[in-house]
Amino acid sequence: MLQLVLARLERFCQQWLLNCPKLILINHGRQDCASILPAVFLATGDCRWAAPTPNTSMKSWLITGGAGCGKSSLAALLMQQLPMPHRFFSADLMVGEVMKRESTIQGLVSAFGARALGNAGEINRQWLRDVVLPDAGLRKKLEGLLHPPVLAALEEARREAEKAGVNLFLAEVPLHYEIGSTVSADFVIVVASSRSVQVRRMMETRGLDEQTVHKFLEAQWPIEAKVERADAVIWNDGSLASLEAQVLTLASPLLQA
Repeated sequence: MLQLVLARLERFCQQWLLNCPKLILINHGRQDCASILPAVFLATGDCRWAAPTPNTSMKSWLITGGAGCGKSSLAALLMQQLPMPHRFFSADLMVGEVMKRESTIQGLVSAFGARALGNAGEINRQWLRDVVLPDAGLRKKLEGLLHPPVLAALEEARREAEKAGVNLFLAEVPLHYEIGSTVSADFVIVVASSRSVQVRRMMETRGLDEQTVHKFLEAQWPIEAKVERADAVIWNDGSLASLEAQVLTLASPLLQA
């Protein structure tokens, strides 16, 4: 599976590399990844890239990628390394807040009927996963209810961060490309993994069966399409130590500023 993904990545990224001088590859023996991906940060070593540096204007970084690729882990590690004042926004956490609102519950009932609710009157997430997620038309209805308030909250958080005078606004937006790249950013980081790793992680961490996991993944863009559009790619098939090393490389220009 990894070789198939990498073969696709190679085709997508060869032309991209010619037109994107921002980043250089860091090759540490992993020829299967480092020679193909446009901006994979691996293990240790030197790195020179045109990262946004702290100044009087706030920069906006965005983390996205596939389900089960480790976006939240990357965000947590990156925030630990950032030397400058910063603010963080998670679209996933905001979705959880939005789904608790009475207006959202009423909207779901209007769109899908009483079956959208469980016995206690709460949103029936299992039904949404089993019935709404695989159906493109129903999924679009659900996204129409959830995405606008989440994006509004993101922009409000960005405005508040700018008013507070922080140097960096970091947003984790898993469906950044699926919603048309409507969230502006100075620097987009894609966290990527092989399909088999995505499936295993989602089964282990979310308690989902394999069929449900594939429904999640099939509802998203292919990971290679996201890699093609990224400013930086974190390949996260390995250990936490490997991810930590990549984060240090990513943050190193800011740590030296």
